[in-house]
Amino acid sequence: MNYNKNLFLKKVFLCVLMSVTLLLLLPLGGNDSKKKESPNIVNDKDGKLTGKPSASDTPSSDEETTTSNVFSYYNNDGSTMESRINVPTGFARVPSDQKELTTFLRNLKLKPSGSKVMLYNGEEKGNQDAQAAVFALPIGNKNLQQCADSAIRIYAEYYWSIGAYDKISFHLTNGFLMEYTKWRSGYRLKVSGNNVSWNKSTSYDDSYEQFRNYLNQVFNYAGTLSLSKECSPIAIKDIQPGDLFLKGGSPGHCVVVVDEAIDKNGEHCFLLAQGYMPAQDFHILKNPLHPENPWYYEKEITFPLSTPQYGFYEGSLVRWRDFSINKSGVTLDPSSFSENTDNVTGAVPVVSTNVISTTKKSSSVTLLAVGDNLIHIQIIDSGKKKNGTYNYDHLYSRLAKEVSAADIAVINQETILGGKDFPYTGYPSFNSPTEIGDAVIKAGFDVVLQASNHTFDKGVKAVENTLAYWKKHPKITVLGINSSQKERDQIDIVEKNGIKIAMLNYTFGLNGGKTAPKNKSYLVNIIDKKKMAADIKKAESLADFTIVFPHWGTEYTYNPTKTQKDLAQFFYNNGVDLVIGAHPHVIEPVQWIKSKPNHSMLVYYSLGNFISYQREAPRMLGGMAKITLTKDSSGTHITNSSITPIVTHYENGPANFNYALYKLKDYNETLAKRHGVSELAKQGALSYKKLCDLAKQVLGTWYQP
Repeated sequence: MNYNKNLFLKKVFLCVLMSVTLLLLLPLGGNDSKKKESPNIVNDKDGKLTGKPSASDTPSSDEETTTSNVFSYYNNDGSTMESRINVPTGFARVPSDQKELTTFLRNLKLKPSGSKVMLYNGEEKGNQDAQAAVFALPIGNKNLQQCADSAIRIYAEYYWSIGAYDKISFHLTNGFLMEYTKWRSGYRLKVSGNNVSWNKSTSYDDSYEQFRNYLNQVFNYAGTLSLSKECSPIAIKDIQPGDLFLKGGSPGHCVVVVDEAIDKNGEHCFLLAQGYMPAQDFHILKNPLHPENPWYYEKEITFPLSTPQYGFYEGSLVRWRDFSINKSGVTLDPSSFSENTDNVTGAVPVVSTNVISTTKKSSSVTLLAVGDNLIHIQIIDSGKKKNGTYNYDHLYSRLAKEVSAADIAVINQETILGGKDFPYTGYPSFNSPTEIGDAVIKAGFDVVLQASNHTFDKGVKAVENTLAYWKKHPKITVLGINSSQKERDQIDIVEKNGIKIAMLNYTFGLNGGKTAPKNKSYLVNIIDKKKMAADIKKAESLADFTIVFPHWGTEYTYNPTKTQKDLAQFFYNNGVDLVIGAHPHVIEPVQWIKSKPNHSMLVYYSLGNFISYQREAPRMLGGMAKITLTKDSSGTHITNSSITPIVTHYENGPANFNYALYKLKDYNETLAKRHGVSELAKQGALSYKKLCDLAKQVLGTWYQP
């Protein structure tokens, strides 16, 4: 019995061994002769549909051919949507001409694989599981480019890239049509409540920087509500890149169709992308039905449609009514564009080749300038403390944050800082405490103008004291006075963000017919055309941009004199880019001068008083100039400019006179009734309405409340 048992076990063992051997000899893939061959449709090098098998069905060329390639929807090394996200097996991307939106979208740069979606403020978005990839599309540092704005951004950038500038126009929520071509021509929005109108306030500027400024304004006033009114419903069978799933409302949401693929049976699939609120990176969405595969198949698009963060209902699939999306294989017709059609082929920077940037790499500087820091004895008294010290921080505290925010802030220091070597005095022969300078620095000013008719009020020693004080603060650039001839002959250059700005300051003369000693004529810069022409020529050779700050004009007049206009033309003819004037103690107009094709110059004839204890109401109204300078491969230009009316407020009675600086828009009749100037004025009490009327009258189209 043991023998039979052993024999039985041996037979079983042999059977098992033979079975295993036979299995090992069989092909791993089964019976290939019965397998049905079905070549996949892919794109060849020319973008045409072919019958070549996809990589997932092609044997590996490596020696270990027994291991087949594993298909992945992602190529982590890909830097664009087309190179990063693979089409499903059996599908090919729909062909697209180079000038079509689809090609533009496919070539937009992506952030590295695995990148998180970031908010405008640098923080991470809460849900980091929704994105398949993140576009490298800078959104700025403000909460502006949200969901509908991202769609608007895509449309605008596409049209910009092909030179179809007249196509860039969007309705705001109140129905106002905001056209880029108007903005480019120098018009800006004037907003009063819900009323919006165009206001011509600057010169023609077709830079990419100004284009982005235009979009930021659109983002401010447009959204899903306005975008939905520009769209028309479409059927699922008609979906193309650029179409939207859109719910208008507050809040609403918007998702953009960004790519399309097709198989040999005519079945389509799509990629979707979104921005969101708060403003965040524009990103390609996963499909919740199969998160590993981001494509949305046509047969899956039914309503309600679920995306990772939002559900859309019947009627939400729309097409922007003014956006001509081409059928496959059909190119854009440049003749449909009303201007710049000859730029379509290359003169206009093509965004799709370089992550929403232009061939003009640019940098910018913000410049802020204020008028006369006119230190009367009452202002001096306002800063005197019980212990005998002085402090003037209160004078500028309300505007200090805005001053500090500018890259470069300039103030006209009308009076000399002779310090305690001289009695502190006001009108007509001024001497101010150096503590005024301390407060100016603390407020955030970087450049101080010292050439004025009051520079020699206390003679040479006071000028030298002022120079000695400022030299203790080497970060402050002081213009108009000099400690030597060598210093006089140098051109002051302020460099910021890679932009070199030459700054020159001159005065028409000195009070009382005074002049600097012959052996110290360098002490103050006097307006002299021959010397100024030499300075400007040198400045032009050293800097990217030249600014002249002239102390000129006639006091208390609201229009520039003939002398001012002649000097402005002189500056323009010599290549100056910006002029900011002082001395009249009231505001004067702002004007562009452009008589040559390739040169323009902006003139602020007078910014009026920054602070003073003058005794007429109009002299309480000043201006704060704001200018953005942008440098690119074509040069350095003014890309934005404005003037903000400001009010000097003081009250008679309190020890510090309750000195304060207000923007005119923040001032009111209640404050105006308390203003101390009304007790002193011979030309009528101060009225808030009269200040507004005066600002409108003098500044014209530059007036902004």
